[in-house]
Formats: sequence, structure tokens, C-alpha cells
Amino acid sequence: MSNSKNNRTAIVSMEEEYMRLQIDYTLPEDRTIICSTIDRVEKEFDLYPEVIHKRDKNGGSYFIEFSKDIYTSSRLPGEFIENLLKTLAIEHCEER
Repeated sequence: MSNSKNNRTAIVSMEEEYMRLQIDYTLPEDRTIICSTIDRVEKEFDLYPEVIHKRDKNGGSYFIEFSKDIYTSSRLPGEFIENLLKTLAIEHCEER
């Protein structure tokens, strides 16, 4: 869903094999903000998911994915995502 404060959107996908958070952005300065926030949350939780960044002329997307091993055996991925979204001021997250 859209966040009028900062033009960032988030989508969370949960499957048997993984949990993925997608954060889309349109403002160029958001790239640095999102990247540094992911870094801070990784260190805070001592949890290092797979992170992929793709960008184009209209902005970009970060994909943060937790594998089945950690996703099914711990609440940390959910807490990680909640912390990340709160820090980035993304108030609503679409679920797929």
C-alpha cells in the first residue's frame, strides 16, 4: 500500500519455503535511506536475510527474503520486518 509521507510501498509474501518483504520507492534519496536502515536492523537483530536491490529510471525495489529455516523456526523475521517498516515510516503493508 502507498505511504503518502515518503512514496514508499511495501508488500509481504509468505510461502512454505520463504518470507519476503518487497519495498518499492520512487525518490532517489530513498535508496540510501532504505539500504542503511536494512543494515542497522540486520545488526540489531543479528539476522542477515538475502537482500536484493533492483533499480531503474523510476526508482527501485528492495527484496528482503528469509529462508524456510529461519522463517519457520523463529519469530525474528516478523519482528525484523516490523522494525524495518516502522523505522521507514511505512504504516501499511500489502500482503500477498
